[in-house]
Amino acid sequence: MSCVILMEVKVIPEKLDDCIKLCVENRLEDTKAYDGCETCYGTVDREKSIVTLWTQWSTVEHWEKYFAWRKERGDFEEFSSFFSEEPKIAISEVFY
Repeated sequence: MSCVILMEVKVIPEKLDDCIKLCVENRLEDTKAYDGCETCYGTVDREKSIVTLWTQWSTVEHWEKYFAWRKERGDFEEFSSFFSEEPKIAISEVFY
C-alpha cells in the first residue's frame, strides 16, 4: 500500500537558501527517480525557516531502502548540516 512520508526540518536561518538549493539541484530529482517513489515535493516556510519534504512511495519498504541509500552515500549527513534540530518524520498510509 502507498505511503506518504513527511520530513519537516528546522533549518539554520542563514543556511535556508543553501538548503533549498541543495534539494532542488541535487536531491529531489534523484528521489523522484528512485525505485518506488511515486511523487516528491519540497516546500518552505521562510518565516519559520522550515523545509518540508513530501514524498509518496509504493510501500514503506521502498522508502526505508531509499533512506538507507541516502545515509550510505553521505547525502543525509550533508543535508543535516543545515538543520538546527532533529527532523520530524511522519509516515502515513494512503487510504484514497
